[in-house]
Amino acid sequence: MRANSGCGGETSSASAGSWPTLLAEAEAHEDLKAAWRCLTTGAHFSPDDMKVSCELEYWMFFEPGKFSRILYVGSGAYPHIALYVLERDPKIIFDCIDIVPHTTVLCSQLAAKPGYRDRLRPSTGDAIALEKSVIERFDAFFISSAVRPKNAMIEHLLCHKRNKARIYAREDEAHPAFYEPVRITHPDLLTAREARTRWTKEKGAPLPLPKGCEVDG
Repeated sequence: MRANSGCGGETSSASAGSWPTLLAEAEAHEDLKAAWRCLTTGAHFSPDDMKVSCELEYWMFFEPGKFSRILYVGSGAYPHIALYVLERDPKIIFDCIDIVPHTTVLCSQLAAKPGYRDRLRPSTGDAIALEKSVIERFDAFFISSAVRPKNAMIEHLLCHKRNKARIYAREDEAHPAFYEPVRITHPDLLTAREARTRWTKEKGAPLPLPKGCEVDG
């Protein structure tokens, strides 16, 4: 059952607003480990190790979008997709926001190391509390799998973003108890499930993802 969101799209009638904000311990551990490894040795974690699909997200969202300024919601200490995109796009800027202060500190140190201080800008806060005047600064939004309440966050962005600004929402279908699935449809919203479907259709085969990476089983 779906109901109109009042912001030009469709949303589920179910609300995740009462669910607690929760980050899986395994993901948090890998996130911090990756940040410390990069800071202390200069080595980067591979997308496979981080269980993310940067190739898919870059091909499907960032490369054709030609965005100038992104808000990364739930960026953590090691924003792998941001680093991946920054290496390939010399002009794009990521403003990162996370509710966990120590991840913001580590991300700030990480941004300084490869010279991305002006293009990777972390802050601590709750993105769902951002005002319209702030949200309108961005032409795209990237939402991590662990963000909660994810559907309420997407609705908030859809209601206040500038016209045609795009949203990409990660989903981890293998762990629905930890990661809230997206229940909203909107022309300016691309979900991980939709991105994988388009990849398969255009490439003729599913994207090879590491075990446990945003898929069922």
